[in-house]
Amino acid sequence: MSSELLGIILNTFYVSAIPTLLAVAVGTPAAYALYVRGGRLAGAVEALFNGLVGVPTVLLGLLLYLLLARTGPLGFLNILYTLNAVVVGHFLFVLPLYVAFATTAFRSVDVKVLEVLRMFPMPAWRRHMLVVREAVGGLAAAAAAAFSRAMGELGIALMLGGDIRFRTRVLTTAIAHETMLGNWDAAIQLGAVLLALSVSVSAVVYALGYKYRG
Repeated sequence: MSSELLGIILNTFYVSAIPTLLAVAVGTPAAYALYVRGGRLAGAVEALFNGLVGVPTVLLGLLLYLLLARTGPLGFLNILYTLNAVVVGHFLFVLPLYVAFATTAFRSVDVKVLEVLRMFPMPAWRRHMLVVREAVGGLAAAAAAAFSRAMGELGIALMLGGDIRFRTRVLTTAIAHETMLGNWDAAIQLGAVLLALSVSVSAVVYALGYKYRG
């Protein structure tokens, strides 16, 4: 494995894993709040998240580009054409998907479990943690889906990262680059690496989620 390919793989993990972890940290409490609250307001918010799942990556990338450009309102951050800009874009991209999946995971918890938990005197936080434990399999699936979605994304990575060699190039932008050059063998090999990494990480996350539940 060449040092350049290793750097591309590490960049890909960075702009996929960090947004996924942020989505889990922000999205899990949000999904649980929607699950507990219920009612029309929660339903409206959930419908909003479900709708945002289908936002085109090019549109999201364009909006963030306008915000992060030097002439934009967030230009002072000076992160455009860096991996951190891609992380921000991917976080906003995968958050709705994670919340939608996580909310479904919480709703899959057996009603009998909730009834039993209400029978025992315990702190509210302890009850909440037990519900999360029951839903951890679904939450792991949500995290795996978010990671795979971030890893396979192209538009945001290209517009915010710029596909700068040795700096912001990731597997998806590298595949697009090699394809435009007509290097089909290289593009296919990079695609195989991307697929193998995505499937492997998803399998590990699924396994850890169900092991923790057990």
